Amino acid sequence: MRPVESDHSISEPDPDADRERVSDLEDLAERQKERIYDSLMQMVTELTGLSPTDIKPETEIVADLGFDSLQIYELVVDLESTYEIRLSDDDLDKVLTVQDVVDLVYSGSK
Repeated sequence: MRPVESDHSISEPDPDADRERVSDLEDLAERQKERIYDSLMQMVTELTGLSPTDIKPETEIVADLGFDSLQIYELVVDLESTYEIRLSDDDLDKVLTVQDVVDLVYSGSK
């Protein structure tokens, strides 16, 4: 008797395909963070009257933008509503910069 040949061979994992999938996921995450950043810039400029060009990822929310507690509250409400997330007080206490806000919203919206 001859062994039965099959077209269904088990292939080895393709490391290049795995790297490509990881790269695609990283690109997707970066695009999502960029959308969050753009949305945040719109909210911040509406609250402060500043130009988006005056605000960078490393800009500090309180020290540089001068946000008071009411502005922070308004920003949090806008972010929670826009992204349908809940930002905890503990997480908000760790936020210093614009990039911190982007990262927090991104992690909450996954």
